[in-house]
Amino acid sequence: MDYHLSAGSASGGDSEVLAVITEQHYFLDKQHSEEQEQAAEILLDRVNDLLVHLEWGYPIDPDTNSSISGSRGGAGDGGFRLPNSSTGKPNSAHKQAQAVDVYDPQDLLDSFIDDALLEDFDLYREHPSATHGWVHLSTRAPKSKKRTYIP
Repeated sequence: MDYHLSAGSASGGDSEVLAVITEQHYFLDKQHSEEQEQAAEILLDRVNDLLVHLEWGYPIDPDTNSSISGSRGGAGDGGFRLPNSSTGKPNSAHKQAQAVDVYDPQDLLDSFIDDALLEDFDLYREHPSATHGWVHLSTRAPKSKKRTYIP
């Protein structure tokens, strides 16, 4: 897949669609509370606004069939995680519907994001060195309060 930013838009061949990450993609069929649904709405509004601002092409992860990253045969680990999920830390922001892993197979999206942009969209991200193939975006500030942080 050849991704590049040209005239303000990202492109990448047949596996890209101009769309948004939906709550259906995020939750799949997992049970969640109204509070988690409200948190996901805030998260996805901010993430989609950022991606639209960047004119990101929303490449599709073949393992999840969406723009949310996940492992082959996984349970949508890059979106909402159930409390008993073994993926990530016990207090993961994914379990509170406050984080999403955006599929970024060539690590280009990370190269377009900086702390000023994250602040504009009131988001935080794990450092790109810890997220090869995806971008972890969250509405929950880390203890350091840094927009880009080492997990």
